[in-house]
Amino acid sequence: MPHLRLEYAQELEGLCDITAVLEQLHHAALATGQFQAAAIKVRALPCCHYLVAGQARAFAHLEVAILPGRDAVTQGAISDTLLAALVAAMPPLASASVNLTELSALAYRKHNDG
Repeated sequence: MPHLRLEYAQELEGLCDITAVLEQLHHAALATGQFQAAAIKVRALPCCHYLVAGQARAFAHLEVAILPGRDAVTQGAISDTLLAALVAAMPPLASASVNLTELSALAYRKHNDG
């Protein structure tokens, strides 16, 4: 844990290295002190159809899913750290955002193979 899912305007692929952005987000998550490197999962999903304020303008949105147990202040600090890393890693954006949610301890399941 955590899962970081980056949605971004596909046009950004010509302006930055998305793999490098994912690596920077991984390092930022690790820097929070809340996660172990082996537990951090980061992936990216390009969006080819999007509007920001009614126009096709570049954006990046990071969905972060964590296991329960961290207080609101810690969750806010994680979001702040990841947003700063996202903004620093990307070219200028019309919109950059982070949404952190807790997974249900009763419903979330996983299987790791090594």
